Amino acid sequence: MSAARKRSAFTARRSCSVQIAGLRTERIIAARRGRPRLAACTRSLYPSGVATDRYALLPMRDLWTQRAMLARWLAVELAALQALEELGIVPAGTMGRVRARAKVPEERVRSLEEEIGHDLVAFLWAVEEEVGPDGRWLHYGLTSSDVKDTALSLALVAALDLLLAKADRLHDALWDLADRHRETPILGRTHGQWAQPTSFGLKVLVWYDELGRVRERLARAREGIAVGKLSGAVGTHAHFPPQAEERALAALGLRPCPVTTQIIARDRHAEVLFALASAASLVEKIALEVRHLSRSEVAEVAEGRPEGSSAMPHKENPILSERLCGLARVVRASLGPALEDNALWHERDMSHSSVERVLFPQCFTLTDYLLDRAWGLVVGLRVFPERMRARIEEARGLPFSEGLLLALVRAGIGRRQAHQLVARLADRARTTGRSLARLAGEEPLVRERLGEEEWHDLFDFPSVLRRVGEAFDRVRMGSYNARGDHDA
Repeated sequence: MSAARKRSAFTARRSCSVQIAGLRTERIIAARRGRPRLAACTRSLYPSGVATDRYALLPMRDLWTQRAMLARWLAVELAALQALEELGIVPAGTMGRVRARAKVPEERVRSLEEEIGHDLVAFLWAVEEEVGPDGRWLHYGLTSSDVKDTALSLALVAALDLLLAKADRLHDALWDLADRHRETPILGRTHGQWAQPTSFGLKVLVWYDELGRVRERLARAREGIAVGKLSGAVGTHAHFPPQAEERALAALGLRPCPVTTQIIARDRHAEVLFALASAASLVEKIALEVRHLSRSEVAEVAEGRPEGSSAMPHKENPILSERLCGLARVVRASLGPALEDNALWHERDMSHSSVERVLFPQCFTLTDYLLDRAWGLVVGLRVFPERMRARIEEARGLPFSEGLLLALVRAGIGRRQAHQLVARLADRARTTGRSLARLAGEEPLVRERLGEEEWHDLFDFPSVLRRVGEAFDRVRMGSYNARGDHDA
């Protein structure tokens, strides 16, 4: 390469380096001024996406909008100001003037946040512009987390109330389905293999009973999160007295946390996410069973509105159940990050904040959808008792093997000998296609120890379903007591 070309290449590289350095410097200056280059990232204070678009239902969706969040922030600020005025810390009449003019211009908040990079400060500046000189008393003695954490608690309480209502509706639907089929026999299956017959109603009763516990978890989580904090930058009430905190939070329907750092301890929030995860897991449990019982070779139940295939018109796919199973995984996977949010540096760092902006709107939106659609699944479920009986008949008496085993034990045969005998007969039933009852009737030892009527009765449904009603009685009584529907 000639000297001239080398000088030209060096000049070009140096020019490029200067341009890159200049761009980096420009970015640094912009960052220091609090103006992120990717301003679009801050245009929504809560995320928008699949969860909030495709699966969002009213009124849950409205709880997680920017407008609702800003309204909660303002409610907290006004409650704090009212308490300070009542205690004589703020001049009399301030609250009335502020309340008359206080409003939150959303677009102005967005604009200010893009400029300064702090959502709560942007909110305060925007409100102060509306209020005028009295706005200086807003946020007096508070830190951002006082407002944000307390407002978040308000949102979580309201969202949990919505979930509790939907859980109650699903609870009632499950009882109706269980009670309607308490005597409908169905083949029990363990390890994917034929087990004893059970009743379809008893299968549903298990879901009903578990939902009662899910509801208790939701209620406990609501009680645990119905707290706020107005204790200042590190929780010492340095400039906002505990008396004012108690008054302000009472006006908002919350209790003060006994002690805080800059934030409310996140074990409370993790408990909320666990309650949601347990609800999602139960919905998945129901939906998964519907999927298994809907398989072509089983066909004992079907969704009310099964979807077909774009290629195969004969198909009735359990699309809703599959969707519920998938969404439950998303909710359950959020529990890990929620637990990790409790371990923060000293009196607080912000590593939890970005997580919660995603987790809470997403998980509440999805859990609301899961409980709502699970109710529709249960109410619209098509149950086919005749197919359930047919599947039991196809099992050729094998599901009744335990009854035969115990009858032989009662007749004086050792358990090991009896077990080996019944296992041998069951194997012959599988290989020959004959029924276990007929083969047992041909076995000399069985005929010797058991009368024909006795062993024949062992292969009928009443022999295994006669006590199902007792389970209904126990579960119903416990469920009523938990929900407070009547006194025991």
